[in-house]
Amino acid sequence: MITRGLEAATKGMMSLLKQEDVNSNNLANVNTVGFKKTNITFKDLMQADVEVKKVPFTNNPKDTDFIRVGSLSLGNAADRTYIDFSQGGLIPTGNKLDVGIQGDGFFKIRHQQVPDNVPYNEEDYYYTRAGNFQLTDDFYLVTKDGDWVMDTQNRRIRITLDPEEEEFNPNNRIDSLKDLNIGENGVIQVTNPDTPRTLQQIQIVDFRNKTLVSAQGEGKFVQPEGVDIGIYQNNGGARLQQGMLESSNTNTIYEMVNTITVTRAYEAMAKIVKTQGDTVSQAINLGVIKG
Repeated sequence: MITRGLEAATKGMMSLLKQEDVNSNNLANVNTVGFKKTNITFKDLMQADVEVKKVPFTNNPKDTDFIRVGSLSLGNAADRTYIDFSQGGLIPTGNKLDVGIQGDGFFKIRHQQVPDNVPYNEEDYYYTRAGNFQLTDDFYLVTKDGDWVMDTQNRRIRITLDPEEEEFNPNNRIDSLKDLNIGENGVIQVTNPDTPRTLQQIQIVDFRNKTLVSAQGEGKFVQPEGVDIGIYQNNGGARLQQGMLESSNTNTIYEMVNTITVTRAYEAMAKIVKTQGDTVSQAINLGVIKG
C-alpha cells in the first residue's frame, strides 16, 4: 500500500512524456502542407472500489456489511494515438501547380523508384493532402519529393498536349502554365484557344476506416500491412482548388498551452515521486533499525 502513490505518480509521468511527444510533433509540423495533427487518449489502469462499514456498529453480523462509497484510480497510461483528419485552412499561392483539397479525400502518390510495368502493390503508394506539385523535365506531375501523382486510371500524370507521346518533343509542350486549368473534380485542361485539350484527371481517394490509417510523417499516410482501411476513389466527394494549398490543421496556441500544462503537471508528479520515495526510504530505514 505504501508504494501505491509512488507507482501511480510514476505512471502518470510516463503518460505525460508521451503527451509531450505528441504535442512536440504537432508543433514541429505546423508549417507542413497538408499535415494532420495527432491526438492521444488515456485510460485508467485499475479502478479500486472504496468501501466503509455500516454504522452504528453492533454485535449483529449484518451491521458489519460494507457500503461502496466510490472508486479510486490507481494510475493511468497512454491508451492510443489517433489522427485528426479535420480540414485545414486553404491558403492562396497563385501557383498553377498547387492544388488544395476542400472536403474529404487524399491524393494518390506512387514512389518515384517504382516503374510503370510492375504489378500493382499497395506498398508502392501513399496518400497525402499536400498538393504542392512540380513538373519534371519531361513534364510529369510529381510531389516536392519527386514521387508520381496518379490519375484515375492509376497512371502517372503528364502535362503535355499529348500525354501518350513519351518522346521529348518541344511541339508537344503547352504554351505556359497560365493555360493550365485543374477543375474541382481534378480534370486537367489546356485552356489556350489554339490548343484546347482535356488531359488526365487527378485521382482522389478516401478511406472507409480512417482510424486504422498509419502516418509516415510529413503528411503522408499509408495502409498498414495486413489491414484493410477501405480505400475507394472519391473524386466526387472533394473539391480541388487550384492555386491553393491546405495548411496544417494544428492549432499553435492550443498546442503551446497544452505543452505548458503538461510541463507543470510533470513537475508536480516529480515532486510526488520524490515525496513518496522519501517516505518509502524512511519506512525501510525504520524497519532496519527495529530489526
